[in-house]
Amino acid sequence: MALFDLSLHQLRHCGPESSEPADFDAFWKRTLNESAICPIDPEFQSYDSALSAAEVYDVTFSGWGGHRIRATVFTAYNH
Repeated sequence: MALFDLSLHQLRHCGPESSEPADFDAFWKRTLNESAICPIDPEFQSYDSALSAAEVYDVTFSGWGGHRIRATVFTAYNH
C-alpha cells in the first residue's frame, strides 16, 4: 500500500505556483517567426528492417537554429 504525507484532497489541489515572465508572449512570437523562415530540409532514407507490417525510415531535418534532428519513422504498409 502506498503511503502519502498529504490527504487525497491536498494531493488533488497541490501544485506549483506559476507565473509567466512579462515577455512570455513576445518571446514565443519572435521564436516562432524566426523558425518559420528557416528551411526544414527533410531527408528520408529507407531502412531495410525485418518488419513485415511497416516501412522504416531514418529521417533528418533542420530544427531550431538549423540544428539537424534525427528520427526513425515507422509507417504501416497499406495492404
